[in-house]
Amino acid sequence: MTNPSIDVTRAPQQRFAGTLHAAVSALALGALSTFGDWLWTHYIPDGAIVPGVAHGVIVFLVMACLLAWAGRAWVPTLLVGLPIAGAVIAALFYPLYAVLGYLGALLVTWIAMWLVTALLQRRARGNRESLRRTLVRGGLAALGSGLAFAAIAGIWTNPSPDGPNYLWHFVCWSFAFAPGFAALLVDPR
Repeated sequence: MTNPSIDVTRAPQQRFAGTLHAAVSALALGALSTFGDWLWTHYIPDGAIVPGVAHGVIVFLVMACLLAWAGRAWVPTLLVGLPIAGAVIAALFYPLYAVLGYLGALLVTWIAMWLVTALLQRRARGNRESLRRTLVRGGLAALGSGLAFAAIAGIWTNPSPDGPNYLWHFVCWSFAFAPGFAALLVDPR
């Protein structure tokens, strides 16, 4: 018996569109985050809380715009909810840093970013998806992107003595964002 809610004639196009949106989103946030690295390197002192929280708000706002562009959620919920979540998660980095250290705090907040994004995306879609499915997607986004993030963390924890290679940062950031966007935007059906 087939599921009438799934249009099998459109499935390949929808999967391709989701893959394209995930790739473009990863590249867009890779570029934004590389620009952020440049700003932090040249203009923002380490440990500056206000710029750190502003950074979180901007990243989450761009994520909201990318998810809305992908047509995967109702825009106002994301444009309000994700920047607020970005401020809270970015602010949490600082007390987590005191307990877990730099990389530990980065990983926890990175994973939280994907879980919260999946939950807000579900809400923005009118809760049409089961909570279980949302948590699986968010968990896959957090796990995949968290592992990718851990793999590229050397760009901060073991920086080049010659200074940052921003092309490499862009590749690393895009690689780290890709699994999260794939989990949120590519429909496996």
